[in-house]
Amino acid sequence: MKFLLPAMALLASVTSPLALAEDPTWFEVEVAVFTRPDNSGEIWDQDQPVLTQGNTRDLIGPALLPDLSQFEAALAECDANEWLMDPAGCQAREDSATPSLPSRLPVVATADQAGDPLKGQPYLLTSAQLQFNDALSQLNRQRGYKILLHTGWQMPVYGRRQAQPFALYGGVNFGERFRMDGHLKAPDDELLSQFNFLTGFAPSSQGSEAVWQLNGWLRIYLDHFLFIETKLDLREEGERRWSATSLEADSGELAADVAVAEESEPFLLTIPLEQNRRVRSREIHYFDHPKMGLIVQIRRMEQPQPSEASASANP
Repeated sequence: MKFLLPAMALLASVTSPLALAEDPTWFEVEVAVFTRPDNSGEIWDQDQPVLTQGNTRDLIGPALLPDLSQFEAALAECDANEWLMDPAGCQAREDSATPSLPSRLPVVATADQAGDPLKGQPYLLTSAQLQFNDALSQLNRQRGYKILLHTGWQMPVYGRRQAQPFALYGGVNFGERFRMDGHLKAPDDELLSQFNFLTGFAPSSQGSEAVWQLNGWLRIYLDHFLFIETKLDLREEGERRWSATSLEADSGELAADVAVAEESEPFLLTIPLEQNRRVRSREIHYFDHPKMGLIVQIRRMEQPQPSEASASANP
């Protein structure tokens, strides 16, 4: 695998900002994220805010996750009156239509068929187009390393203002046990507790929310050079600790002593990786972190050109 291409070759492919906005340069991107042994002894912040996907483009979900459209249609079948008159029947109908989210996502997210850049939209690579396979197989055999996600896509690259982040997620789904904020889920209530009496007895959702071990996004943009901007969260089971205080009155006295006790609960920690780096096409770039690693390669691809037939049909 070639690592270097002279920077001038990349610069020669970049036109003026105005021309770039009209006719963006297409690149092929390959990404791998893995966990690694942590010998740093670093203690992670229990109150780390959790990333949201926001306006990210999700290419992984359509390839790996169940189609939720049938579930959404099933939810609309029972109105508030039907839930009031036949809650068990509506619940059974909802449960039968609810797709189960996987407990773990497959490592590799690829498309079945090669995409068409002439359509102007990003698309996943096929498995045959991925180039990290051998290196990742060797890495996965090393003790303490675990590949969470391996994927890639072809995309038009714009300036930073126009660049859209791509969603990256994978690994274990902690959603059955933990909420997105890291706290344990409350035990399931009985059927009647699902009803909201302020909104016509409509049921509140008790479905499982996916809380992926890896969650975040990666954005690529041009500003005279190529840049990679990424924000990732690694979720890891641990403990949340705090000090609890109480007043204990002394026998026969009005004064009180303050008792301090250390308490803890199971908690899903959030461990962030956030970087913005100038990069070169064809080079393999490694984003290091005590708990995980991110490998990215951006390859300038053959630029899409309309066929002669389509060009003559659309002068």
